[in-house]
Amino acid sequence: MRPFEFVSVFYSVVLGVAVAQLMTGVARLVEQRHRVRTYWVHTVWVIVLLLTDATNWWSLWDLRDARSWHVGAFLLLIGLTAVIFVMTVLLFPREPDSSDAIDLRAHYYANSAVFLRATAAACALSVVCNWIFYPVDTWLDPWLSIPGAIVVLALLVALTRRPVLHAFLSLFTLVGIIAMLLLQGMRIQ
Repeated sequence: MRPFEFVSVFYSVVLGVAVAQLMTGVARLVEQRHRVRTYWVHTVWVIVLLLTDATNWWSLWDLRDARSWHVGAFLLLIGLTAVIFVMTVLLFPREPDSSDAIDLRAHYYANSAVFLRATAAACALSVVCNWIFYPVDTWLDPWLSIPGAIVVLALLVALTRRPVLHAFLSLFTLVGIIAMLLLQGMRIQ
């Protein structure tokens, strides 16, 4: 077994659990759709997390030729996927015992400060991973500047409940994730 295969197996399991949690959350909301009051910002974050999982998985392929791995680098990747998992759990409400409505707007704002701090942590870990694994010459590189901007914005927006700021951050993050995915190699060979 090559070092990449050894590292990628555990990484894949953690990332796969995060995706499973995300899909389970969506499926439960669909199942309870007659009780769910949707909130478009919440929906944007669901899409962001799915694309984040896909981007993280896709970018791991670029590390396949690494001849050796340091335990610190491995733990950094696991930390990143663990924070993404926590974000996923925070995004979905636990199913209430009663037949009350499931208000995704209320749930989002009840958890937004912690969720956005986790978002900032994930993006900060992403910056560190990108800096270590894909060295670049400038902070203007999109792999550093986009997640770096999200860190700053998420920490600032976590301090408020102003819907316009939360909406802006969710859309900015979505556009940033899509840009990073498009900038990545679109084909594995």
